[in-house]
Amino acid sequence: MSKTTIALFANKNSSQLNAIRDAVLEQNAEPIMFNIQLEGEDQPHVVMNGNKIKWNDVDFKNINAIHVRCTALNTLPALPPMLNARSYTDFRSQYLREQELQATTYCFFSRLKALNKLVINPLTTAYIEHDTKAQLYDKLRANGFDAPVTMSTNSPELLKNFLKKYPDVVIKPAIGVGSTRDITDYDFTHMDDLHTCPAMVQERIFGDTIRVHIVGDKVVLALKIISDDTVDSRTNTREFEYYKLPDEEEERIVKANRLLGLHFAAWDIIVSKTNNRYVYLDCNPGPYIMWTGPENRMYVFRQLANYMITYSQTQSIKQASDAIIAWKPH
Repeated sequence: MSKTTIALFANKNSSQLNAIRDAVLEQNAEPIMFNIQLEGEDQPHVVMNGNKIKWNDVDFKNINAIHVRCTALNTLPALPPMLNARSYTDFRSQYLREQELQATTYCFFSRLKALNKLVINPLTTAYIEHDTKAQLYDKLRANGFDAPVTMSTNSPELLKNFLKKYPDVVIKPAIGVGSTRDITDYDFTHMDDLHTCPAMVQERIFGDTIRVHIVGDKVVLALKIISDDTVDSRTNTREFEYYKLPDEEEERIVKANRLLGLHFAAWDIIVSKTNNRYVYLDCNPGPYIMWTGPENRMYVFRQLANYMITYSQTQSIKQASDAIIAWKPH
């Protein structure tokens, strides 16, 4: 009997993809690694023609599980400064070319998904919501999940009113992955800058930040982040501690994950110290796991490999999820 083949996509020389490859090999399956970048010296040849789908010389007819490390449409919030007409033309040409490359990538994975292949994760709007969090918070609240009170605005007056109502607030980028920080005296004296650059402000939730890793329909591993920074736990992170969410909260966050169409993700939540709220801060649909340490990351990757291999052999999401084993303390 031939080995189960798992397709793994990421940018070239991805250390995380190498770790997932090792987890797949441990379970006696065959990983095939692909550089997802459609340009440069290693540009692959991609073919989609009816049911014929090939990336370089690899035919995906008998590949039933595909993992995508992380990719998202490159949509800029604004054009960069241009020195002259030539620099604008160069930028415009590159930008248009990127759109064609991204469209091809999007169609490739969408076509695989349409053929009932397991794609982790398809290029859903979750990537957009990860980068533009305001709509993520609105979607979560609309579906009954707890998210911080948030306002995005380019109006100094509306921001001042928000600060009167919520004296403890943080400010964070409206797009991207920049740090969260307290509002400072500088911000109060430069509110007119909002006219050219809107800001996102949010009620501050005091409590422990938990990174929750989900594979399929199970919370595989939840970790409390121990950091020297009391506002942004990603800054000066010292260590991670195992954290057990209540069973009902595990079920809720799995539902939130499926709401976004995801098979694999890492969520950031805060457990409020004052009223035991579980407040959802962010969902990472292409999560970086390497920072959690060798034992934690390999456990997550082994369960991810288990999920993909079981689906490849059964074509059943339920059986693949049932095969997942959540972390238990030693």
